[in-house]
Amino acid sequence: MNAVIVGCGKVGSELARTLVNDGHNVSLVDNNQKPIDEISEELDVMALLGNGADINILYEAGLKTADIFIAVSASDELNLLTCLMAKQETKCETIARVRNPLYSKETNFIKDRLGLSKIINPEHLAANEIYNLLQFPALSRIDLFEGSDVVIATMHVLPEYKFVGKSLMQARRELPGSNTLVCAVMRKGETTIPSGQFVIEAGDDITIVATRDEMRRFLRSHGVPNTPAENIMIAGGGTISYYLVEKLLRRGKTVRLVEKDYKRCLELSETFPEAEIIHGDGTDRRFLMKHGLSTADAFVPLTGIDEENIVIATYAKNSTKAKIITKVTRTDMNDVIQTLSIDSVVFPKLICADIIAQYVRAKNAGAGGNVATLFRYLDNSIEIVELVASSDTAILDKPIMDLKIKKNLIIAGIIHGKEFTVPSGKDMIREGDSVIIVTTNRGIASLHDIVS
Repeated sequence: MNAVIVGCGKVGSELARTLVNDGHNVSLVDNNQKPIDEISEELDVMALLGNGADINILYEAGLKTADIFIAVSASDELNLLTCLMAKQETKCETIARVRNPLYSKETNFIKDRLGLSKIINPEHLAANEIYNLLQFPALSRIDLFEGSDVVIATMHVLPEYKFVGKSLMQARRELPGSNTLVCAVMRKGETTIPSGQFVIEAGDDITIVATRDEMRRFLRSHGVPNTPAENIMIAGGGTISYYLVEKLLRRGKTVRLVEKDYKRCLELSETFPEAEIIHGDGTDRRFLMKHGLSTADAFVPLTGIDEENIVIATYAKNSTKAKIITKVTRTDMNDVIQTLSIDSVVFPKLICADIIAQYVRAKNAGAGGNVATLFRYLDNSIEIVELVASSDTAILDKPIMDLKIKKNLIIAGIIHGKEFTVPSGKDMIREGDSVIIVTTNRGIASLHDIVS
């Protein structure tokens, strides 16, 4: 497919990497020379300096032959305008990033009136992920399969957990009726799709698929503490914090937010009178301890500077028992982060890239494409793909044991209506089922792709 991206910042650059890795042709437009030069050196893309609202620049970027147009500049208004221009000039798919909370309540209206294919709000998505992690503090990452109660999650294995030293088959036998599957393991940088004989060791990072209730049962049965956070402290009053506070207060949580901009404090106080908004420096360790960090169940640094978030998250982890979740925009800091003791790190631009890559992959597959969800886990070494079984799927109504499933791939779950099953060899995929695939392979876009 041919993709045109307006905006070559952190999100645009990550999108370009994702789409190029998936084999698509990419053109980028930005009015800043530095990111244009950097992305041109790194990737085989066409990168143009200019205003994304200039139709001639868009023509030069290949708008006329574009299959998909993605606007992720820093301006919501520019993103919407350029998508509207693209829609008027071509029949391509159009995706706009819209971050402003004022627009978020009118997303469906804006999308329908402008004829956009999709509106993406990375900050809102990041806030949702942080909220889910606050409900499952034992996990380092958790995502929900939309429209169901099924989650995919990762956790770091500590020596005291009861399943350490046991095979997955043995651990499963000790939890009768369990509908939970450990579907991937990272050990010392190597990722494995494990068999039942695989033995879990302390230090492993394991990826699990289950319903929410089954996940709680799995954690509880194996001695993994997992009490949802009720008293949350947040540093930084930006857009992600806005969405997160809104969600936490709706669920009756206690929220303290520290923000050093006095005007922003007043705005947040007016919007969220139930929250405690504290004017001060969220990077000042003594200030944080004085205002309740020591008694918080969770601490979430969300300042606008990655380095600040990492430093105060590390301090909080070493000084309190709180669950620590932070936001980082630069993925090139991941190696550094892994050497630290931060519980969970959320990368908004990676969430955004996954959502758009999912959409592009489904469209690129044509009529047979049925990608409903796409996540990348364990340092992007595995893909979790939710595929919907259509009537023309060749593997329908056949026992899984009779299918020639590709190597490094596992059918981790089947969602039939509201029922979730970790399948055995005798189970079959029916029309309309959502099938969860976990694989180290790339480019899975339909159920036809999982068999050899």
